[in-house]
Amino acid sequence: MKWLNKCKHSFSELGGQNMMKKRILSLILVIAMCITLMPTTGVFAAEENKAPFSAWAQDDLIIGDTYGIYPQNWYTKGMTVPIKQGQLRVILAGIRTKIVKSGCITKENGKSFILEKYLTVEQVLDIMYDVISSYEFTEDIGLKESSVAAFMKEHGIYTGKDGELGLSDICTIEQACVMATRLVTYLYDALDGASKGFLWEAKSGENTVYMLGSIHLASFDIYPFSKKMLEAYASADALAVEVNMYDMTGAMALAQLGMYMDGTTLKDHVSEDTYKKTIELAAKMGYREEQIASVKPWYIYCLFSALAATQSGDPAQASVAAALGIDMFFLTNAYIYGKPILEVEGLVFQGNVFDSFSDGLEEYLLDGTVDAVNEVLSGTDSEEANYLDLMLEYWSDGDAEAFKKFTSPEFEYPELYEEDVTPEEKALIEEFQDKLMTKRDKGMAEYIDNLLKSEGSNTYFVIVGSGHYISNYSVLDILKEKGYEINQVK
Repeated sequence: MKWLNKCKHSFSELGGQNMMKKRILSLILVIAMCITLMPTTGVFAAEENKAPFSAWAQDDLIIGDTYGIYPQNWYTKGMTVPIKQGQLRVILAGIRTKIVKSGCITKENGKSFILEKYLTVEQVLDIMYDVISSYEFTEDIGLKESSVAAFMKEHGIYTGKDGELGLSDICTIEQACVMATRLVTYLYDALDGASKGFLWEAKSGENTVYMLGSIHLASFDIYPFSKKMLEAYASADALAVEVNMYDMTGAMALAQLGMYMDGTTLKDHVSEDTYKKTIELAAKMGYREEQIASVKPWYIYCLFSALAATQSGDPAQASVAAALGIDMFFLTNAYIYGKPILEVEGLVFQGNVFDSFSDGLEEYLLDGTVDAVNEVLSGTDSEEANYLDLMLEYWSDGDAEAFKKFTSPEFEYPELYEEDVTPEEKALIEEFQDKLMTKRDKGMAEYIDNLLKSEGSNTYFVIVGSGHYISNYSVLDILKEKGYEINQVK
């Protein structure tokens, strides 16, 4: 098929992209596809091992896990032991990295530290203060002539309460991680450097719905989130997500839906070439041919698609990106703290969307994904990762207009505007758009409409893929047609 063999299409902003890979990335923006990439690191991994950290530290460690300022494998050996010199240097480097990535420094003065073998809490606070005072910032962060301890207490970086160590106590790993996390949070708030995201608000009667656009694969760079976003979430009576990734019953039903039950195999539904390279890639990922042969193309696509958006094709890297996804952050929080979790669609619903794809469209997605992952594995291509980074940058800035151009038909489907486009090509593209976006957008808008019309006084925080909220005819547009006033929150 001519369309399946087409590789490059030029456009002004990014200097040329593979259309199949771009379609893969557009899916990352609009559907919770990381089916098998459940978070297995950080606080959850520690929780399964009876949490080798103190109860008082949990809330801050959950946040710190998203900042990337300390390695999460520290949990495996326990966080309550005295911090070593090398570990403190890792944390200090993490703080410096977050400061630089905030984009809010005007000058940096290099400074080195001589660390003693055992450091008290007060000494660690002094060193952290020295780190931040070695920078000049775009905003006043409140550095004063008062004592370091007074500054840290004033801004909640150290409290000495609820189980925290005293200033003269030997500092533990968890104490240092908690203080570093609070310090980063404070700096980003003071500098207005936290991610603003794509957040909107709609009201009806006594009901309020906050609508947050998600990107399902993310990085440490987009954290922390703005106070306004976190306050909106905290005010919500319930969280609504596309799918509850902790729904094991739904995951099992989805896996069954992704298997052939009619006696056919993958070989009967895709070309010989696509079958061969799929099996070869699966082997690299540790899957035997017999394991893959009975799996439908769309499910294999879901298994491998996240790998295409990494720099290395490493499943561990993809798993971290999935765990750092915007919806996963809020879903994990709701799961831990018991906030009610609602599903806009559910895993089985989304599986049925994929299962409704024609054989031609399924092969198109699978073929493109396999090619993209192979290019990443060979080191010849990293455009997906760069593209995703750009999307995350727009999300962090709250720049919905810049993001919108990547969801316009002219950008997403430029082949529709070529003179030599065939009816077959056009039909596949229209099938993709209709099933993945148009029909689901209507359903999502109806779901939110029902929340706004519900009885009583309720606040909901609804997270779906950003592409559903930002397009030429989005969920927000449908809600506006129903008479709702939609305001973006920045």
